[in-house]
Amino acid sequence: MTIRLNADGSVVNNQNENANNTYSNQQGRPIHLNWKRVRLYDRPTTMVIYDACLEAGEAVVTSLTGRPKNKWRPVPLATVELQKRASKYLRIGSEELMQKAEELYNQGYISYPRTETEKFRPEFDHHALIQSFQAVSGEFGGYASRLLAGNNFQNPRAGQNDDNAHPPITPAKAVDPDSISNPIQKKIYSLVVKHYLACCSRDAVGRETELSLKIASEEFVARGLMIIERNWLEIYQPWERRSTGQGELPKVAVGSRITPTSLVMKDGQTNPPQLISEVELIALMDRNGIGTDATIAQHITTICERNYAEKVANQRFHPTKLDIALVEGYNSMGYQLNKPDLRREMEAECSAVAAGRKSKETMLEPVLAKMLECFKRANDDVNKLDEAVARHFGRLGSNDRQYVLLQANCSLCRSYSGMMMLKQLSGGGSRGSNRQRNQGSTGSSKLLHCPSCSVSHLMPRYHQQVFPAMKPGNQQPLTCPICQFQLVKCENDGTASYHVCPKCFSDPPEDHGGDSSTDFPCSKCTHPTCSMATGIRGGDIEVFSCPFCTTAGNSGSVTLRRSTNGFRLSCSNGGRDRCQFVIWLPKAARDVSIVDDAEGEIACPNCSIHNRVVRKIKFIWRTGSVPPHFDREYVSCVLCDEQIKRDMDIRIPSMNQVHPRRRNNNAGRQRRGGSGRGRNAR
Repeated sequence: MTIRLNADGSVVNNQNENANNTYSNQQGRPIHLNWKRVRLYDRPTTMVIYDACLEAGEAVVTSLTGRPKNKWRPVPLATVELQKRASKYLRIGSEELMQKAEELYNQGYISYPRTETEKFRPEFDHHALIQSFQAVSGEFGGYASRLLAGNNFQNPRAGQNDDNAHPPITPAKAVDPDSISNPIQKKIYSLVVKHYLACCSRDAVGRETELSLKIASEEFVARGLMIIERNWLEIYQPWERRSTGQGELPKVAVGSRITPTSLVMKDGQTNPPQLISEVELIALMDRNGIGTDATIAQHITTICERNYAEKVANQRFHPTKLDIALVEGYNSMGYQLNKPDLRREMEAECSAVAAGRKSKETMLEPVLAKMLECFKRANDDVNKLDEAVARHFGRLGSNDRQYVLLQANCSLCRSYSGMMMLKQLSGGGSRGSNRQRNQGSTGSSKLLHCPSCSVSHLMPRYHQQVFPAMKPGNQQPLTCPICQFQLVKCENDGTASYHVCPKCFSDPPEDHGGDSSTDFPCSKCTHPTCSMATGIRGGDIEVFSCPFCTTAGNSGSVTLRRSTNGFRLSCSNGGRDRCQFVIWLPKAARDVSIVDDAEGEIACPNCSIHNRVVRKIKFIWRTGSVPPHFDREYVSCVLCDEQIKRDMDIRIPSMNQVHPRRRNNNAGRQRRGGSGRGRNAR
């Protein structure tokens, strides 16, 4: 419903006008009244009510009320509020804001920008700071002069928070914002100054009125607010509105009759809520105890970097498919990891320790117990997370537009006894011969995809060729004894090669040395019967620092390894120009391992110095293969135990007896210095 006012504020009350006609602005200021029911979802019923209102023609004034309405000045500025206002008013993200605010702080323009304090100390000299702005030209100087004149100044309000470490964010010196060259810093400094001056001003004074009309049986309401004294709103423009509603409403007597100039029924539909804005997100994080004033901005940046959300127009966030899949997966587990409850409780406990209300030990045990319970639940139901992700993403390797087929029947999949296809991400690989197509690109991701079970297994990167592994002699598939998948052989330029089980590489078996945090080729597997499994228990432990690399100014670790030639101690620095330090251990050893804590002293007291530990080695001899004075199990340090070096012919290589490998690829394979038994003098 709309009524119109004459120039003197009286109501235009012309009963001869058409009820559906809307007057032009020249005929008076319109006052729009809203239906008290707001909306109905039944169109026939709404039409009956609308027809009744049109037939009634006149509306009766049922009430006209008014009351003072002040708009309070803001409380002193803390970090979270600065982030919200910068996003809302300046369209500056929280991470960029904190970077520029710290730059302003380092340049002496503002106080420390990471604070939770919203109240000033009694001894803070506001008059001196405001007087310094009187010398600044423009709106700051003029407003500062008016603020100190008369009775306009008021001490700032006190907020609820105080970290007892830093004051609220205030200008540290008075300068003209135009003198700041960086445009982002200029906007932030202006916001800080305006907020501070607004804190020291009086509240804005206004009057709110409400007019109610009744036509037929329906009520319509209009609200208006008139600002009488702008006060702090003057310096905060253009960000703060000077009035809300429709301004001053007409002074009409209760019971008087008014003819509406417009009465319109509109069709509409409900709309979904808008995407969450950065202002709303910061407020929710602060309310739920997620992060602190110093970390909220970093948390928001992290979720964007991890592709959980994308910041779109108007500083709003759009969740990605990955984010939605994770939330659905966590909800299906029954333990709502996506809710802030657990994090909020932990943050509250940490705050209690910081405030001295609890000790670290009292807080730590129950928090760790809850985290452990949460981890166990998530670990037990991890398949539900996989199912949720599968609903939003296609299976790896199933999209032919993203992958190039390198070889159709590459290796055997034991899940369905079918053949797997070798694929590579589009952009790598060529269209030449079978061998050329198999080579592809060394840096692009390759995978083996089974069309029968729609499962893919990633292959190691940075190799050119992948071939199915065959048993020597009979050309039968060489299979993994753990999962029965056919092994594949990875090569680069026909030189360095190694074997991989597709299933074990993607899902390393923990019982045989598997670790999901690192790659797992067959050389790391400790399976006792597989000829390709050359890994050993403790093979990733440094026995001692490589003397060759140390002499050359590099860092290298000597670790225990196994190959078809037996056990050896060799440097971990590999590659084309790999370190040549090798100690071949006796072939009489059935098993060799690194001594652990449960087996006794792990370090050699003679060879270990300061922070360089030399670990002991444990030998288990083959029956009848060693002199009788050796026990079946023998623990020793190969560097200083002269008896085992003499009796078992262990040679320690020296720098002048090892020649580096030549780089000429056409020179053929070079004999590795120190690689044969008895070739290196002691």
